[in-house]
Amino acid sequence: MRGHWVMAGLLSLALAGCSGGGADDNADKGTDKTADAGCADDGEKLKLTGLCKGRAVNSMNMDASASPEAPDGCEWQVMEAALPADEVLLYRGLVCGKKAAEIEIAGGAERAEVKLIKSAMSDEMPEPFTLGYLYTAEGEPAQAITQRARSVIEDPAEAAKCNARPANIEGWPKDAYVIDTDPKGSNTVDGSPVAVCGDLGYFDEGFRFWRAAQGYAWFFDFGQDYAEIDPGSLTIVAKDAQGNWGAIGQ
Repeated sequence: MRGHWVMAGLLSLALAGCSGGGADDNADKGTDKTADAGCADDGEKLKLTGLCKGRAVNSMNMDASASPEAPDGCEWQVMEAALPADEVLLYRGLVCGKKAAEIEIAGGAERAEVKLIKSAMSDEMPEPFTLGYLYTAEGEPAQAITQRARSVIEDPAEAAKCNARPANIEGWPKDAYVIDTDPKGSNTVDGSPVAVCGDLGYFDEGFRFWRAAQGYAWFFDFGQDYAEIDPGSLTIVAKDAQGNWGAIGQ
């Protein structure tokens, strides 16, 4: 099926060459500033797709987006990251002056990592920071997410207690899920932090959740930091038979 570039057993091989190095501190690194009459007032062209930045949002699945207001001096802009199989990931990231948030998808033996390689809000970033993971996902979103989350819990009895439920948290993507042992939401008697179902499970003091879209499951863990990307905007696009870019799986 087109778009399923993360294949079982081949994930690390498929993604090994797609990182391609990070951008420098110039927020225009990922755009083509060459004058283009076709873009008019829609900004520069994105380098990978050639889409005008202001129009690229039309190719994105934005229904789930719940971006908070950008900090003073910053704004959300459409960006892109390279993927194998001539596909591209579109997403919205923060741009603060000349600094822009930038992510890459890096391969692993069992999953791909979503890494922040450039920060719009930090002056120094000595090494990439893992924001989450990407898995293939088949079937209904909650079922697919539950299966992936359970697979990393060593105790089968404990894993069986964990299921995906809608997060329903303001400011998170509208289709966000968390892995929890209580369908109504876990809590503690003494009000201490809730942490269930392992490293991919529900944690009530962190920005940690799942999404499933376009045949993939995305896991994000921003901790308590400001999210420099809009996780509800991530959209994989590819060219159709006519050479037009559009979201896969549509």
